[in-house]
Amino acid sequence: MSSSNSKAKSLIRSGEGRNRNLLKTNLVLFLSLFTIIFIIPAISFQKELLTSLLLCILVISGLFAAEFSKSAFRILFSIGSLVILVTALSLFMPEVQSLNIITFILNTVFFIIVTSALIAHVASASKVYTSTLLCAINSYLLIGLTLSIFFLILDLFIPGSFSQIKPDEGFSTFIYYGFVTLTTLGFGDITPHTALARSFSIFTALFGQLYLVIIMALIIGKFLKGENTTK
Repeated sequence: MSSSNSKAKSLIRSGEGRNRNLLKTNLVLFLSLFTIIFIIPAISFQKELLTSLLLCILVISGLFAAEFSKSAFRILFSIGSLVILVTALSLFMPEVQSLNIITFILNTVFFIIVTSALIAHVASASKVYTSTLLCAINSYLLIGLTLSIFFLILDLFIPGSFSQIKPDEGFSTFIYYGFVTLTTLGFGDITPHTALARSFSIFTALFGQLYLVIIMALIIGKFLKGENTTK
């Protein structure tokens, strides 16, 4: 337990005095995630442009979502700066397909680090604050978004990996498939066609269930120990 706490503390800065800041920054992150997951797919105009801009906002808000240590913040700032730079280039040069692929890969790496830090914060927290619960929610949404990006990258490298998805389908279609698979809802309107797509779909479904079980056990365990303090 002490070794896991030390690893978490090497990645994030924690403490009771930081919970209000964490609540504010994670609220911004939650609103950004909510917009890109639930609102953008329902918009019929300038969807790709809005998605690119919101991904940049997610990167900026993600930088402050977990009170990162100085070393971790430098790494994330470097990756985030690259994401914003390549995203800007892709908007000015939409004909260069490789820029979009690089942007999505960098986003995936960035979101994995941020998600890991949020989960580490929830796991290492001695008490359950409102910010702790929001970190748990944001990490789940980030997992779904990150896996959706990975499905998109997979389809770009191996066209036809999924049925009922045309080559020019937007990012919102992959967000839909990613969260439907993560939650094991499985409507069946989009199905994986290649072996790699099937394997990763299975991984996504299992990971989503394991996350909910483990994170709920951690939070409930802290409540049962009488360490609950909501602010």
